[in-house]
Amino acid sequence: MAGSSKEKEEKLKKLITDGFTINHQRFVFSERSASMTRNSILSFVDRTIAQKLDERVGMGLDIGKTVLSKYYAYRGLMLSSCHCIENWFPKIVIVPDRYTVVKNQRIKHLYNKKIEFTDGNGNNRVWEQKDVAEAVRDIEINIFDGCGIHHPDITREVKERLNTETAPTSIQWRMPFIKGMTHEVNYTAFFADREITEISDIWGIKHGVTTNDEPLIIMPESMYKGFKYFNKTEIFSADWDKYWRQFKKYNHCIGVAKWNFDLEEEPVYTRGNYQILQDLDLPYEQFAPLAKYSIDWAESIINDDKLAVYCSLGLFADKRKPLNDYTRAILKNPKMLKERGVRGYLINLWKKQFDGMKCGKLWLKGSFKFLAPDLIMFLEHIGGLDLNGCLEPGEFFTRDVNGAVCGERVIERNPHICASEHVILKSAEYDLIKKYCPNLVNVCMVNSKSIVMQKLNGADADGDLVLVLDDILVKSGINRELPTVLDVDDKIEVEPEADTAENRTKVTLRTMKNLIGEYSNYASAYHNKMPKTPEQKEKYNDFINIISVIVGKSIDYAKTGVLYTMPRFIAKYGRPLPYFMKYRSDYYAKQKLSKSYSNMNRLCWEIEKWDMNFRWKHSFKDFDYNIMIDNSCLPDEMVFNKTEEIFLKFYSETNRLRKEEQTTGVKFNWDFYYNTVRKECVKVCPDVKMLANSAVKLCYEKYPNKTTAFMWHIAGGGILENLQQADVLLPLRDDGGEYEYLGKKYTLARAANEEETYD
Repeated sequence: MAGSSKEKEEKLKKLITDGFTINHQRFVFSERSASMTRNSILSFVDRTIAQKLDERVGMGLDIGKTVLSKYYAYRGLMLSSCHCIENWFPKIVIVPDRYTVVKNQRIKHLYNKKIEFTDGNGNNRVWEQKDVAEAVRDIEINIFDGCGIHHPDITREVKERLNTETAPTSIQWRMPFIKGMTHEVNYTAFFADREITEISDIWGIKHGVTTNDEPLIIMPESMYKGFKYFNKTEIFSADWDKYWRQFKKYNHCIGVAKWNFDLEEEPVYTRGNYQILQDLDLPYEQFAPLAKYSIDWAESIINDDKLAVYCSLGLFADKRKPLNDYTRAILKNPKMLKERGVRGYLINLWKKQFDGMKCGKLWLKGSFKFLAPDLIMFLEHIGGLDLNGCLEPGEFFTRDVNGAVCGERVIERNPHICASEHVILKSAEYDLIKKYCPNLVNVCMVNSKSIVMQKLNGADADGDLVLVLDDILVKSGINRELPTVLDVDDKIEVEPEADTAENRTKVTLRTMKNLIGEYSNYASAYHNKMPKTPEQKEKYNDFINIISVIVGKSIDYAKTGVLYTMPRFIAKYGRPLPYFMKYRSDYYAKQKLSKSYSNMNRLCWEIEKWDMNFRWKHSFKDFDYNIMIDNSCLPDEMVFNKTEEIFLKFYSETNRLRKEEQTTGVKFNWDFYYNTVRKECVKVCPDVKMLANSAVKLCYEKYPNKTTAFMWHIAGGGILENLQQADVLLPLRDDGGEYEYLGKKYTLARAANEEETYD
């Protein structure tokens, strides 16, 4: 959109208000999910169905005045990516939220500081801006924010309906005005042991919780976003009954957005990122070894360690999904790893991962898990019992493939802004968890007697993922004595408004600029500056703490409508970004970057040096290209010559199109082009095996200095047919295996059958 900022805003306002027309078809502004709002994406719908769609999404509600940003975000749940389960209506029970106060917490918080100054005209003026202060306060928390439980029979039912191999013991739900996570808990056994046969929902209705009763999904009020919108009569559960009548009237379905890994699938090593590394308090000599595992991994791949290559490409003896013809060729004959087209593809593929290492994407021992509160305490809450829970302050629980973990772990969440967001907890396992949560996997259950979730930049348990790390170097770089940086005004919202076209336009315009990335970048700039004095270091840390709260506000902006402006004195010096960011994306590579002597920059330079000095093997002189040729169907001279004409035209055209793509920045539809050339070749040579013979001979005999792009993009299918199936040994998971890749043991085994190779 060309023009000044004001002109752009006017054009955008007109687009939202009036929509647009394509081929005499009128489109008008429609719904936005939370992710669409964060990415400044608008949706439009055919005007003829807009009113009916609006009624369906809004479930026929007359909401009156409300916080529109929050209401639109809840409506936008309809656009969430999920697996729809049609015509399934399990019994869902909504129970009250539960709040508690965690006393005497040492925190840093924002306040409005007034600054007096004299302007250029000599006038005394007062300026108000955000600053940070330390305090000891009692913190109120919603213990089970966004998280509930479900019966084991619900797991089995969803598993069958989704047709998944993994038992979904943790399920992230999506429904109209419902969002959150539930975990499988054997609540019938828990309540039977305590002689409890019923629980009460938020309307006071009793529900049976014995083995003879219908399996339940039990959600706290915080998961039911529609409570206040449907809460009109306050007569028992009449409002909940209305919700389900409208649900069925408008033919909605229950959606499953995510579910857990099983223990075998859960990674042992996971790529970290620069945000959780750049604020570790370590001298460089102790920081640099964080990259050693990643360097060793990269070298094993480049040096043609077959196990590492196959595993990195997802090619296993019992489970194979080849990415393309290159990897299919490897599965037919491992000698194809030396073919220059295959080799070039693999080098480009791995190069992206190696460049990622330069900006902090390093393998760290740990995995992402769903964040959950103390689920035993949730059972106590809904059963009307005293809240004791099973985890004490400073404790958490998780399992890996070897069972319940032991010792301390680092808990991280993205985005990670300031040093106080590193959380170290001690693992614990109790008989209560073993007995009532025996199938809980891929979950990090934290204690509900401290402010763990608040420390993780205001995380909640509605499906948030945390990285649980078992890394002694990361742990050693964390200052455990830092006060928690906290948003003490996290509940503030804009004033309620009527849902009018004018107000909707205003709300949409307010949320069109996503500042999360920009504000996070300010933090990276300050983390990687090299302060010259302790006072300057303290000032930078205060800036980062302020940024942490403002980023949290930006994340919730789509719901609350409240956004803090970044103080000008922070924004002014929040550039340049550190050098290592050039490997994050081309956007950053084009900027002027700081070469400060920070840990992250130094590590980047060290990996760059490794990359430059490492001897890449782009080709192998001992590769025999004849394995790609079938001598029983060689082309005659006429077919070969006509194929050659198309071949030469192909390279001329691709060179021209790539230059045009680079000049304009517009992505070309290469698949369409390759299909067009392929059809032209088939007219000349309908036999795909013969076409492959011509292509191989052109690339390897007549024009060996050209790339093999024609051979693979145009005749790849024929090459695969020409290749004879060799005896291939692939990795197979085996806890007693002699080989290891990313923390898991393997043996080498033959594929079950040839057909599976082409899965």
